[in-house]
Amino acid sequence: MRDIFVEDFESELFTTAFKKYFGEISTSTRNWEMLFQQMNAEKDTTKAIMRLDGNTVVGFIMFCEIELQCIFFSEKFGYIRELWVDTPHRHAGHGSHLMHLAEQYFVSRKMPQMALKATSNSEEFYRNQGYSSSEVIVSEGEKIFTKKI
Repeated sequence: MRDIFVEDFESELFTTAFKKYFGEISTSTRNWEMLFQQMNAEKDTTKAIMRLDGNTVVGFIMFCEIELQCIFFSEKFGYIRELWVDTPHRHAGHGSHLMHLAEQYFVSRKMPQMALKATSNSEEFYRNQGYSSSEVIVSEGEKIFTKKI
């Protein structure tokens, strides 16, 4: 197994995995090419790491920095945008490994808090990673989870 930062969101390895992920969550797009071009345009702010077994994508994690501001304070958080592990590789520690890599990235950037949206299907996984649920409900079936790292 090896982990690589995604340098090109239009690479065949990434686009194939991302399309599979979108299929699993029943999401589609009208223009894949434009989506991946937009992701490339955001690659200075959005990071992704793929976990590979040879040339097969086992999973990926996408993350970015977010900043909450008001007149009294400004605070940066690490935010997990997407986490996906391909079905045959689930329950083998790959998701936990990818989460740990993202957390290490944010610790190196002096951001001691992480946040993410979780569906009821993924809540147990995130709790096992040390995240706790807030009472904030983003949309039906999704909550915000946080963790101090």
